Amino acid sequence: MAIKGHSAGGQRSKGARHLVGARVPVADAEKLFAVAEAQGCTVSDYVARLVHAHLVTIDIHEHRNQEALPIDLAS
Repeated sequence: MAIKGHSAGGQRSKGARHLVGARVPVADAEKLFAVAEAQGCTVSDYVARLVHAHLVTIDIHEHRNQEALPIDLAS
């Protein structure tokens, strides 16, 4: 008999994800670990929420549609 769903106790999928890593100073990392623990979540989930909250404030079209500098101003 096959186990269906998550009756074995696993966590439901959050969908397709990419791993994004960053090296931060030790003091910042220790504070990050403490804050995530106080929030009752993993560091990965906490950072993902922070990144998402920041990215929703950015209009990517503003960054992609920059005009090129005239060649005499570029150098």
